[in-house]
Amino acid sequence: MKGLLSNASSKAWVGVATIGAVVVLLVFALQLIPRLGGGQDLIGAASPALTDSQTAGAGGAIGFISKYVDTVDPLITADGGGAGEVPKLIALVAKQSRLSAAQVRSALRREAPHTEALLRALPLDSITRELVLLEAFLAETLSMTETQVQAALADNFPRLSQTLSALVPTGNGWNVIPQAFERFDGQPVRSVPELRTYLRDDLIAVVDRQKDNFQKVESKGGIGYIPWLLLLVGIVVIVFGLTRARAAAGGSNPGPRDWGVVVGVGVLLLAIVLLLSYFPRLSAADKTLDAFEPAFTEERVTGTREGIALVHEAVRFGDPIATVEGGASAEVPRLLRFISSRTGLSRREALSRLRGTAPRTTAVLEAIPLSAVGEEVPHLLAFLAARMRMGGNRLLLTLRKETPGLAQALENVTAVSVSWNSVPKLGGLENFDGQRVRTMPQLANYFSNDVVPVLDEHREDFDKLANTWPPVTFFPPLLVIVGLLVVGYGVYGMRVVARA
Repeated sequence: MKGLLSNASSKAWVGVATIGAVVVLLVFALQLIPRLGGGQDLIGAASPALTDSQTAGAGGAIGFISKYVDTVDPLITADGGGAGEVPKLIALVAKQSRLSAAQVRSALRREAPHTEALLRALPLDSITRELVLLEAFLAETLSMTETQVQAALADNFPRLSQTLSALVPTGNGWNVIPQAFERFDGQPVRSVPELRTYLRDDLIAVVDRQKDNFQKVESKGGIGYIPWLLLLVGIVVIVFGLTRARAAAGGSNPGPRDWGVVVGVGVLLLAIVLLLSYFPRLSAADKTLDAFEPAFTEERVTGTREGIALVHEAVRFGDPIATVEGGASAEVPRLLRFISSRTGLSRREALSRLRGTAPRTTAVLEAIPLSAVGEEVPHLLAFLAARMRMGGNRLLLTLRKETPGLAQALENVTAVSVSWNSVPKLGGLENFDGQRVRTMPQLANYFSNDVVPVLDEHREDFDKLANTWPPVTFFPPLLVIVGLLVVGYGVYGMRVVARA
């Protein structure tokens, strides 16, 4: 080393190597490789969700999920209010139509049999308490063990089995999601309806607002290569400076051309900052990080993951019974034939025995598919309007006031069932594998299998990128300073040291 400092020229070239060493030291001291590398992994994972078409489709997706939540919420638990409003509805219709409660129920059964059966099934989570009784009844009636009954139902009636099995976690967690958390403004998220509001008004909203900034950051190679660029520049400057210092110490004085190489390295670095738009892109990155930071807290990531898993179960519950294509309605007569063939009971007797053992479960079997309920709603409202001597608008206002939960469910069930297998306003929404998202189950899979893993698996990457000093807006000025320093030192060497 002493030889490299033997004269002014060699000392000047050691100064060049020192600049390079400082750059390399900054790369490692500021942990730029793991930090910006993790940030690039996050960008790569999130980019499929933040294109223009995906963000537009996500708005339509959460809108449809919201309708489904509004349909199910009054029906699934006693807290939803629908079950408690059934007697109020019967009493209201009886009073206005001057019929007895029994006559009203009979009229409902005649005019809208699926809807009337659905009302008898409420609250739906009470079915979970009937399942044990139902399995015991079938085991005794069919001379099978309960384990054999469960296997027979799963094998022969898979769609009904899916609905009944998914109803247990759906009902248990609907008003108490496994991991409660808070919205961005501090309001609690403890239920599926509150989770829906968080997804719609916080998470999806911030995605929509920040997609342009995110796309700026993602463009032109992203950010993961920046520390490697700095490292390469530093190593090149170190090697070139030391080789020139050795030559100068040996008596060969490097000339202006050698110093011109140093100037060229600095100019190249400045050009990269300019051409790759580091200042606006990393400013956009800083805004994006600030906006998304609330969504990446550990509490919200865990709560969102558990909540979306519950929504997925709710969709598994609804898929077999929402439409004829779901398959559960076709399995009901097959179930009655199955019981009849093994017991000698007629189908009517089998149905009667089921009603006596599990009345709400049997009512659900009679209500499905829910699309039939949707088809009955216009006729039912017209019938009620005539019997209660109310105009259509007045009737709706009365129902919304006196039985708001049931009114909410019935107003949404048609839209949900009609569009279950062809969700509207999704645009070109695709899952991350490039498969088109069209149905409600595909929508649930998109959120649980694609969106949530971005939050869950890259939370630490986000935390490093957002919360490690210095902020990302520091890097463009750093690159400019390094470039100017290299250029300035090169010009100094060209003008002063080389001449001397």
